[in-house]
Amino acid sequence: MMKKMEGVRGVPQLVEYWLVEVAPGEVDDTQAYRYKFPRSIQDTFRTHVRLVLKPRARPLHKFRSKVEFLGAIRDIVNIQRKAVEKRKVLHRDASLNNAMIEDDGDGSHGMLIDWEFAVDIVEGEQYVVGGTGTLPFMSRSLLFNLYLHTPDTSDERSGKRASGSRPYPVALIKHDYKDDLESMFYVFVWTCIEYRGPLGMKRVLPKRTKENLNWITREWSGTYEQCSASKTRFFHHSDHYTAQLTKQFDPYFRDLLPLALEWYNLANLPRNEPSPGLLVSTWMLQGLSASASSLSTDEEDTPSVDETSKKRVIEHRWTTDLILPKPKRSKIG
Repeated sequence: MMKKMEGVRGVPQLVEYWLVEVAPGEVDDTQAYRYKFPRSIQDTFRTHVRLVLKPRARPLHKFRSKVEFLGAIRDIVNIQRKAVEKRKVLHRDASLNNAMIEDDGDGSHGMLIDWEFAVDIVEGEQYVVGGTGTLPFMSRSLLFNLYLHTPDTSDERSGKRASGSRPYPVALIKHDYKDDLESMFYVFVWTCIEYRGPLGMKRVLPKRTKENLNWITREWSGTYEQCSASKTRFFHHSDHYTAQLTKQFDPYFRDLLPLALEWYNLANLPRNEPSPGLLVSTWMLQGLSASASSLSTDEEDTPSVDETSKKRVIEHRWTTDLILPKPKRSKIG
């Protein structure tokens, strides 16, 4: 899959790879021990491979400014879109750990790594369970289907090995481009709540607050069932959760709230919405470009939450062109 994505800016290049051996001539493959564990899924095996990739990059949360942060997210959304449109490839694992920033001679740009679970898009868009994403960043639909079709891991945690030790039949899970785009929304929100500034400045979220906040990001961690229910509530009770986003965004990210609320509304569109996912992403790219441009004019002047909630950052134009910032007016004369 790495070779199929060659030439797409923001996708790492494969330099070398090799199979890991547990003994001379014996490749490390889960087929050797998969069914020894309870609740395994039939005919799903993985081989241990090590890759050498280039170029070197830094994690998304190590951004140096909000402009760079938004620019990287915009680039990654664009990579997802190009993969689907140009190469007919679905990444399937957009997460905070797989979103990166590469420094080059002309500044920096976003990168999307870990194409291990990427697949060629097929008619019906149903794929075998096993490469479906990172739990806190999975879409609602994906979480619900995984809850319905995958084994209950509670037996593994408790060490039970009775009747549940037989392998499960392989299940097919629907996974499409809209799921990957929704994952990037969670990456965006997660960063704005869990971090308090550039260069990986982690925020300490207190267990108890004066307002009795239930941190949204904590609700996105748990079992498939719990996360599916949490994200369904997140979009169903829109008045409550848009207010929560306003309260829970770190002050450093306050001026990104209008974009967050716009993206929230996009992610809340019905899956059978006539607007195809690729057009939605184009709209998203427009908004990210506009936000980055407006921030670049004066990033240090952060308006209040009340002021930002009245602004409309995204314009309804179907274009991926970067909107350049307007020149500042001279105070002289």
